Amino acid sequence: MITPKRRWYDTENSASEIFDKIQNLDENTKIVLSANLAEIIQQIKNLHKEEAEPELSIGIERVIGLYHQFQNRRRWYDQNDDEAAFAIKTLFTLPEQDFYNIIEGLSLSLH
Repeated sequence: MITPKRRWYDTENSASEIFDKIQNLDENTKIVLSANLAEIIQQIKNLHKEEAEPELSIGIERVIGLYHQFQNRRRWYDQNDDEAAFAIKTLFTLPEQDFYNIIEGLSLSLH
């Protein structure tokens, strides 16, 4: 079943494909990938904190998307509280360019 594209990041098909691939990884690989992803995200956030003028908002689309994420809980990562779900949910809070850079890196890594 194809999930309707209702979230801001769904406009990029590769993001949805990556999330599906992560869901289907074996548990050990998923745990390692999730830990590494969470570490990268934290490093990016720390870099942005050091900027002279850090971005103050994650954008209205993301705020609405995060709100709906907790309301609908239709996606596998919305329904779980494991390491992979945490990493993916944290990924959504990054600035858009950082988000897509990570998606591109994951796409290359998981092919």
